[in-house]
Amino acid sequence: MACSLTGEGLHERTARWHEAVDGAARAEMPAGLRLTLPADRTVRIAGPAAAEQRCCPFFDFRLHLDGPVLHLEVRAPAEGRTLLAGLFGPTG
Repeated sequence: MACSLTGEGLHERTARWHEAVDGAARAEMPAGLRLTLPADRTVRIAGPAAAEQRCCPFFDFRLHLDGPVLHLEVRAPAEGRTLLAGLFGPTG
């Protein structure tokens, strides 16, 4: 299981994610991670999530708007956890 991006494309995508989720509250969940961010970041999160699905279709993204916050849940099978941690932070 691998991302179809390589080299500079992978580096740029990773940097974009790190910027988009900077300061997020992180919570471990079964098979993934839940990040909680201000709801005004929804567009900054939805675009990269859609792009990520094209190169890493094994990721499962769920966005939940809850008043003033956005919950981004990202899950991956065991083989994809290293990529998940690289993009979003540590997972269990």
